[in-house]
Amino acid sequence: MSFNHKTIIFSFLVCLTIIGGSFWYFKKKYTRQYIPIPPRPEVTLTIIPGWNLRQVADYLVKQSFASSTEDVYKLTGEPAVDYRRTGHILPVINESSVISYKPGYVSYEGFLAPETYRVFRDATLLDVIKKLINQRDKEMDATMWEDVKNSSKSFYEILTMASLLEKEVQHPEDKAKVADILWRRYKNNWALQLDSSVHYAVDRTGDVFTTGKERSFDSFWNTYKYPGLPLGPIANPDLDSIKAALHPEKNSYWYFLTGKDGTVYYARTLDEHNLNKRKL
Repeated sequence: MSFNHKTIIFSFLVCLTIIGGSFWYFKKKYTRQYIPIPPRPEVTLTIIPGWNLRQVADYLVKQSFASSTEDVYKLTGEPAVDYRRTGHILPVINESSVISYKPGYVSYEGFLAPETYRVFRDATLLDVIKKLINQRDKEMDATMWEDVKNSSKSFYEILTMASLLEKEVQHPEDKAKVADILWRRYKNNWALQLDSSVHYAVDRTGDVFTTGKERSFDSFWNTYKYPGLPLGPIANPDLDSIKAALHPEKNSYWYFLTGKDGTVYYARTLDEHNLNKRKL
C-alpha cells in the first residue's frame, strides 16, 4: 500500500474517531430528560345569578383580579350610566354574537353569565371578563337564536327583561307568568313600576320596597319614572330567566307583587292589586 493511501486511511480513521467521540459526548451531555413542568395554578370563581355589575366588580377585587372596582369599570362601563350624556366610548371586549346586540352607550351589565368558572390564577382581568361574556355566548344555542328572531324583540330587550325577572321573582314557575305581564305592560307603554329597577338606579340592596324619594330619582333605569323597559339590564340573569323572557306564559293578570318570602301575588285589576298591597 502506498504512503498516500495509508495517509488517507489514517486520516479517515482519525475523523471517525473524532466524530464518533463528539457524537458520544453530544449524546452524553445533551441526553433528553423528562422534567415535569409545574401545573399552572387555577382558582374557582362563582358568579351568582342576579348579581349586578357592582357585585361582580366587588367580587373580582376580593379575588385579586382587580385592584379596585374602577379597574373593572374601565373595561365594562359603570352601572346605571348613560354614556350618551358623557360622550365616553366603551371598549369592545370581544366580537361574540351576544355583544353585537349591546348598544355602545351602556355597560356590559347582563352579559356576564352566572356560572362557576375555573380560571388561571395569573389570568388578567380582561381574560376573566372575556370568559364570562363567552359563557353567555355559549348559552345561546341555535334554537334560542331562532326563538329570538321569531319573537319580534331584540336580544338586548330580552336580556333586559330577563334581568328584571331575575330580580323580581324568586321561583322559576312564576318567571314566565310575570314575563307575560311585563311584556304586555311594555307593549302598552305602561310604566313597569318595578322596585328592583329603582334599587339598581340608586345603588341599593337588601329590601323589597322603595321610598317615594327613590321612586322619583331621575334615571332611565327607573321604571316608575319612565315607561317601558329600563335603558339596559339591571343584573346578570341566569339562563332560566332568559328562557322565561323568550317564552312568556299567557295569562290574564296585569299586576303582581312579590312578598319577602318569594310568594307572588297576582291581580287582574288595580283594586285587586291595592288589596294585595295592604295584605303585605
